[in-house]
Amino acid sequence: MILFQLLEERSDILKEHEQQARALALQISQLQRADINATKRLLTQLAKHDKLLKADNGQCSNLLKDASLITSNIANIGLVDLNGDVLCTVKNSTQRINIKDRRYFKTALKTQHFTIGQFQIDRSIHRLTVNFAMPIFDQNGSLTHILVVAKLLEQWSQSLSQLTLPPRSQAIITDADHNIVANYPFDYAQLGKTANEHWPDIDFKGIVQFEVPTGERRIYLRQHIVKSSLNDQLTLHISIPFEHAIAAANRKVGLTFVLFIAALLLLFWQARNQLNKVLLQPLKSLQNALDAFAKGNKTSLQQTALSPEFKNIAENFENMATQRLTAENALAHKHAELASLIRALPDTYLRIDKQGKVLASNVVFSRPPKQINDLIPQQSCDQLLKVLQTPSDIEINQFEFTSQIDGNQHIFEARTNLLDSHQQAIVVLRDITARKEQEEAMKLAAMVYKNSSEGMTITDENGTILDVNPSFEKVTGYSKAEVLGKNTALLASGKHTKQFYDDMWQQLQSKGAWQGEVINRRKNGELFTEWLTINTVYDSNGNPYQRVAIFTDISEKKRQDELIWRRTHFDQLTELANRLELKRHLKQQLSENVSLAILLLDLDHFKDINDSLGHYHGDKLLREVANRLNQLTGKCSLISRIGGDEFVLVISENSQHEHLMQVSEQVLTLLKPAIYIDNEACHISASIGIAAAPKDGNSSGQLLKAADQAMYLAKKQGRNGFAFFDAQMRQATEQRMQLLKDLRIAIQKQQFELYFQPIVDMASQKAVKAEALIRWQHPGKGIISPAVFIPLAEETQLILEIGEFIFASACRTQKKLMSAKHQVQLSINVSPIQFSSKHSRLVDWKTHLDELSLNAEQFVIEITEGLMMNAQQRTQSRLNQLSKQGFALALDDFGTGYSSLAYLKQMDTDFIKIDKRFVDGIADSADDLALCEAMIMMAHQLGLKVIAEGIETEAQHKQLLAAGCDYGQGYYYAKPMPEKVYLDFMNNATYGDHLQTD
Repeated sequence: MILFQLLEERSDILKEHEQQARALALQISQLQRADINATKRLLTQLAKHDKLLKADNGQCSNLLKDASLITSNIANIGLVDLNGDVLCTVKNSTQRINIKDRRYFKTALKTQHFTIGQFQIDRSIHRLTVNFAMPIFDQNGSLTHILVVAKLLEQWSQSLSQLTLPPRSQAIITDADHNIVANYPFDYAQLGKTANEHWPDIDFKGIVQFEVPTGERRIYLRQHIVKSSLNDQLTLHISIPFEHAIAAANRKVGLTFVLFIAALLLLFWQARNQLNKVLLQPLKSLQNALDAFAKGNKTSLQQTALSPEFKNIAENFENMATQRLTAENALAHKHAELASLIRALPDTYLRIDKQGKVLASNVVFSRPPKQINDLIPQQSCDQLLKVLQTPSDIEINQFEFTSQIDGNQHIFEARTNLLDSHQQAIVVLRDITARKEQEEAMKLAAMVYKNSSEGMTITDENGTILDVNPSFEKVTGYSKAEVLGKNTALLASGKHTKQFYDDMWQQLQSKGAWQGEVINRRKNGELFTEWLTINTVYDSNGNPYQRVAIFTDISEKKRQDELIWRRTHFDQLTELANRLELKRHLKQQLSENVSLAILLLDLDHFKDINDSLGHYHGDKLLREVANRLNQLTGKCSLISRIGGDEFVLVISENSQHEHLMQVSEQVLTLLKPAIYIDNEACHISASIGIAAAPKDGNSSGQLLKAADQAMYLAKKQGRNGFAFFDAQMRQATEQRMQLLKDLRIAIQKQQFELYFQPIVDMASQKAVKAEALIRWQHPGKGIISPAVFIPLAEETQLILEIGEFIFASACRTQKKLMSAKHQVQLSINVSPIQFSSKHSRLVDWKTHLDELSLNAEQFVIEITEGLMMNAQQRTQSRLNQLSKQGFALALDDFGTGYSSLAYLKQMDTDFIKIDKRFVDGIADSADDLALCEAMIMMAHQLGLKVIAEGIETEAQHKQLLAAGCDYGQGYYYAKPMPEKVYLDFMNNATYGDHLQTD
């Protein structure tokens, strides 16, 4: 067996090295595939850019140059036309190169997919490389160019050198022609050559052991990195030595075998001497004595030099003759005694001959059998009769079988004794059915008791411990020997009162069982919580005999529950109650009809601190604010942080107006001193909103909402103060909620309508443009101004749906204008939300126009300066995209904001619109006229057109015309009108001094 184990160990060494080779091959293959896939992803991303196709005078686009700089394993990148002419390369761009003879180029043209090349000397950089090719398609899906990347073979080999391989390991990567493109250890001379004599047949698939010319045995594994029926196949070859490990195993096997043979010879020699001395010589003497006794001669054994056993045999032999008659008389007596005993025993007795015939029996549970197989299964009978008929060393001493008796299955134990002299056997049967059932029950109970994860304790009726299971020892730390004979009070923690234990014992005495949660103490003094169940075992007289206690350690569960509850209900930064705990507390207080009020506290300009000092210092400041607020714990039933820089103080029992004012003043006073964070003094104040129940709300949500509105009022009043929620705020809230509800219904039922106000050419007074203005036709309130509902729509992002309605309606109107042969540019107001929301469909407008055969140049998108003041990257991107699509841009309300020239340049606008507030005063105010003239001149200098809004008089028209204004809009020309009226207006308009219409 030892030799077999050593041989198995030698085989395991081979398997281990094979598994190591497979694991290394898998690791290297995955790394190489990841590198190739990264190259493929890079080429795929580059192929999508239109700028890639620009190759001026052999100079590639900056995109390719940047890609080569950020990708260290790329030696060169080039753009190739379909004839194989290299249009440009990042390096050596002046050389004219054609690669139409390269197989990877042909494969890329044929398959129009990413292609991996073979070993080559690159014609642009004159280095050993493997090139990759990616087809480039135009918008129609036609192949236009091939993007080629060159990868240096020495860099590829260096990537293998960075891996951790076993000593003297070798690895190469070959291309489809079986040329080496990378190797480990690195050998530049091998690159481009086929595998040398140190590698097995290059076409071998799988794993093999081989011996190199130096005599070293190695394991060789071949695995595909990229497998393809085309020419872009890459294969990994790994060679790992295992000669040293095999030699050590062989030496161990040889040494063990020699020692085993020597020990075997020594044992054989000792056994032979001992056998001759102890057994063979005494047996020969005994045989001589038996021969003499058989002839009737009295003889005695030579007892000298005999072992004690053989001396005893000699003495018995000498006494055998004299004892023979005595033995025969005793045998007759014993026979009678045995027969009486058999009749008295409950077991069944049978005596059978070698044919299985029952010669005698005392069977009472069935009819007396004639053959043994009438009672015993045939298989057992056959084996028993075989022993009787053919004497051998085989004995059947005991076996079990089952039999049906009165319809029930019984299990019997059969014990046999052979009577060799008569070729008979004695068979004793015992019904062990009840014993078997009891044994199974005991096994099951013992298995549960020993393997249960719950601790179990068996005590007497007074709590003295009789037995414990392994789980008890594991949980309590006490060994079984330490607790046997002691009372269960050994585990008492002192955390329960005497009344607790009195109630427990009273329930045990009255009901025989108790269940509940108990805190006990381990041997090391550590407290733990357990769920304990105690049941009482009663004796036959109904008196308590024993008690069985089963317990489960729930300490960890209790700790986890407490931790989860703590994390769920408390803020991790300040350790104050969070919003969830606040709502629970308010719900409880309100359910008890407790008079309460809440103070919602919002830190003023906290964002400035975060932006200037960083969130780390901002968190420190929040913790300090929480510490200061905790000084009011005696006056508040709860202090919580509900998010960001918002805190809520709950005041119960005393919600009088004066008391709430006093507490609010205390809060502001506590926050007034400077807060020092890392030697940086920070001054903070707060705005407080106050709401009381039940007048301001009878739920946590209503109270928080009311306090939030009051807080915003405090901010509007100058911050660092407090404000109470009142009925006016409630009314404004209700109106806002009703307006929002009506607005959602209006979107569903299309209650909106576009009005159009003409924009005229100032010189000809011809209507060449129009601004689309939305109106809400409320079924009960009539027309609602956009100034009322647009801010709410922007706040709730309903403006996205309204904006789509405006655009779709304007498109329909434009189609009607085109049918009437009118060339009019329609202006659409676009909200900043439409630019910043990720759900906006602004960039899809051009597609919608293409479907309607409309042009983007027929529309002007009006935006405000505020859009760019807070412009996000998404906003800027969408604005640039719309401009590229052909939409004209107009900057509305110019002059009312920052009027920044940087914004004008950044937004690439086409028009500016002078706000009505400047136009109103130009007839009477030289300053307003000068401002308008300056804005017009500035716009013209920047190449922009100017639209003046709110022109209502002829004087305003003439003054703006004289100032050089391009377009005019206002009641002097026309009021906003529904679509039908506007179309009639355009069809019937006459152009003179003005186009005013009702």
